[in-house]
Amino acid sequence: MTNSPDVLITYYPLTSDTVAEIEAHLGNPVEALVVSNIRGRGTLDILRQMRRMSFDRIILPCPSRDWVPFLPMLRLIALLPRSNRIILLGPNFEQTRLGWPGAVLAAVKLGWHSVSAGLAMALSTGRLRKLAAAPRQTVTIDGDSNEVLYLKTNLWTGVMAGGSVSHTAGVIQGLSENDLRVTYVSPSEAPELAGIPALSNLRVPLPYGYTYPREVNNYRYDSRLRRWILHYNRRRPAFLYHRLSLGSSAAVSLARRLGVPLVLEYNGSEVWIADHWGSRLKSRAVAMLAEDICLHHAHLIVTVSEPLREELIGRGIEPERIHVQPNGFDQKRFDPTRFTAADRAEERRRLGIPAQAVVATFVGTFGPWHGAEILAQALIQLARSRPEWLEKNGLHLLFIGDGMSRAEVETRLQQAGLADRCTFSGLVPPHQAPAMLAASDIFVAPHVPNADGTEFFGSPTKLFEYMGMGRPTIASALGQISEMMAGSPPVARAAEMDQFPDSVGILIEPANVDHLADALVHATDHPDWRARVGANARARALASFTWSHHVQGVLDRLRRDVPTRCAPVSPQRHTVLVNAVHAKSGGGITYLANILPRLAAHPQLRIEVAIQSDQERQFRDMAAGLTLHVLPSVSRLATVYWQEQIDIPRLAARIGATAVFSPANYGPIRGKGNILLLRNAFEVATMDRRLDKRLYWLAVKLTTEWSFRASGRAIVVSRHAAENFLEAFGMEGDSRLDVIHHGVSPLFSPPAAEGLRISHGLLAVSDIYVQKNFETLLKAVAILSRTRPDISLQIAGRPLDDGYFSRLKAMVVQLGIGDHVTFLGGKTQPEVAELYRQAQIFVFPSLVETFGNPLLEAMASGLPVVCSRAAALPEVAGPAALYSKPGDPADMAATIDRLLDDPHLWRQLSQAGIERARGFTWDSCAEATASVLLDVARA
Repeated sequence: MTNSPDVLITYYPLTSDTVAEIEAHLGNPVEALVVSNIRGRGTLDILRQMRRMSFDRIILPCPSRDWVPFLPMLRLIALLPRSNRIILLGPNFEQTRLGWPGAVLAAVKLGWHSVSAGLAMALSTGRLRKLAAAPRQTVTIDGDSNEVLYLKTNLWTGVMAGGSVSHTAGVIQGLSENDLRVTYVSPSEAPELAGIPALSNLRVPLPYGYTYPREVNNYRYDSRLRRWILHYNRRRPAFLYHRLSLGSSAAVSLARRLGVPLVLEYNGSEVWIADHWGSRLKSRAVAMLAEDICLHHAHLIVTVSEPLREELIGRGIEPERIHVQPNGFDQKRFDPTRFTAADRAEERRRLGIPAQAVVATFVGTFGPWHGAEILAQALIQLARSRPEWLEKNGLHLLFIGDGMSRAEVETRLQQAGLADRCTFSGLVPPHQAPAMLAASDIFVAPHVPNADGTEFFGSPTKLFEYMGMGRPTIASALGQISEMMAGSPPVARAAEMDQFPDSVGILIEPANVDHLADALVHATDHPDWRARVGANARARALASFTWSHHVQGVLDRLRRDVPTRCAPVSPQRHTVLVNAVHAKSGGGITYLANILPRLAAHPQLRIEVAIQSDQERQFRDMAAGLTLHVLPSVSRLATVYWQEQIDIPRLAARIGATAVFSPANYGPIRGKGNILLLRNAFEVATMDRRLDKRLYWLAVKLTTEWSFRASGRAIVVSRHAAENFLEAFGMEGDSRLDVIHHGVSPLFSPPAAEGLRISHGLLAVSDIYVQKNFETLLKAVAILSRTRPDISLQIAGRPLDDGYFSRLKAMVVQLGIGDHVTFLGGKTQPEVAELYRQAQIFVFPSLVETFGNPLLEAMASGLPVVCSRAAALPEVAGPAALYSKPGDPADMAATIDRLLDDPHLWRQLSQAGIERARGFTWDSCAEATASVLLDVARA
């Protein structure tokens, strides 16, 4: 057998960054084989194609928990090609070799999952028929509620980019900007939503074992979502927003149960899309019934184009229930002024694009409607008909994205000898797209007509983003695209530039290669025209097509068509007792110091706080507007099992508190109105081998579980924390959980001048105990000191575990880095803020973290971050950090080294951190927390 390179087999494409990381950890290049992108004449043909393949190693990556449900199917698919080894690659790049026994077990599980999914579809069919016979509810908007429940039930878990990702983030951002608090329910982790104020993210995960045929998974998930709905006990939202998806009707059931308006987002029939752009559904009639039911019960149907409106009317939907609202763009992210000439040059260098090239960029998932093949053919035609012009002007194509036709497009260009005139970036995460667009000169949207002759119905999100980036667009004259490009000339009149003062680009006949080639020539030859037309495009996008415009249009129509009901205004203030007896250091004090004054200022809350006598001095400083109740200081055991179970409930009853908020994992297990803040992680028990510590964490886990099961609601500080707690308690998605991120104080800000930073100065900020993983950082410093004698590390934090701290000090001596490492002890917040402004890199090696306040503080201070790819750290830092393999000193040292050697990357991360930190405010945290407290107090 002749071995080909290693291959990654995935169900959906990985981002190019993720592939690069995998290659770096494997030490060799890999091919990517995306199962959903393979073309064939049915399933058997695709299986035969795979059987003819051969590789050295087949690698099944699992970069996040969203990918876990696909593993049994992928494990069986991996047996089809010939290979020497099959490797499972975990989230931290750990490798596990897979063998035949596991594959047999996977086959059995997959068979069982197929049976259970088929049963779920059969049960769903019965429910759908009942809903079909039920009349649409008469409802009102609760004018006293600023809550919106957003259900996204598409099973595109693991899809990291694309128009649907941008659309969801844009709508939720727009709702937030309209002072609405969104609870987002989906099967995915949704990192693109991090930093949106007042957002609660509830993940109801896809059941394990994605199976065949693919559509039955939708009914299986719908059944899981219905079980979740039965326990939904939150405040009644103003309305429910649902993005229509294949086979899902859970949104209808939930809206009917809550008695609220259902707003349905309709981007086209999923059944039609499967018929024409995918594989025909095995259960087509059931899927169409589910669509019809959602359309029938929706009080407002939001669609993005007139052709979709006409299609809905043809399906019997009353015109007065349909609202047409074009898509939009994020004007803050897609802003050309964010990028300097140096930034654009660096981005071209990173992509391998010549500095002087004229770059024409295509963004898309290479779907049948995108026309990427037409763009490739246009370049091939120019190379044949105008080779001198092409050589002189340096036209270069940049393809951003991945999908079914990418391989065909890439092969065509390679065979034409044009590989050096085009760049394929692969799928990129949303945060990278603006920089790549900023490095471009021209954008191309060569969409093609629908093959069945129906009218083009899309509203391409990328077209709005193109316009927002202030560049001209060459686009097909199709449907809404023509409307967006109004005032732009057809390519035959492109030379009449003065006749089209409002132009935003050039319109071409769809699928016309000659037109596209001519338009590329005109745009390349006229840089002044590009600048003027690009400015027009940006101005038009800002005036009419932001996500705020989109959402405002939807809200105005909903409020016009559905009556609003408001309860009489009540002057009542609800008394909430904050059980703060555990807040004595670190993050607990930081949290309460920021949240209590804001809660005390809320007009509908009266905040009273229970503390112990040894906390009184700390809490007097934050006591304005608060009533303090000082209890005796007792042991931790007595605090948990006596004071919190006896004294706190008695105190709550005496002061008339209708809610008790315990911000430290556990609290009273009797009485009503209990609210927890879950912030301690239980993974620590698996890290610390000491028996007394293991027993301690077992007690913490049991007490937390008792407290949680007795609570009315629980706040978690990250999506990771929510998953961690539910897994530890053996529970699925629970609607009592609210994800509310912490904020960052304005105290943390960049220095007046970056020259004030200490060269090669590393900083770590954290209380010192075992899960903070300082031993890995010390070993990394030892590695760095061999080539960087001026490297220094300052560690600011109190030792909370004397035994562990002694081990660290001994390690410093053993490694010979005493001159490089300084333990500063505990510091005040102003002192820590100054440390952030002086250091060059912030390092956070923690392995167990439900949030990580120091990450936010460092980012807000403009200090680039290197941290472990572990726990909640990627959720908090997102793209504004570099990640190292947990517990790997060499990888951490290499990551720090890379940042020290690259000033452009340092500046890029510094700015990205500042921008990301702006999305985490204590005001939004307090607002979301107050909403939870009031929900429980009113109940």
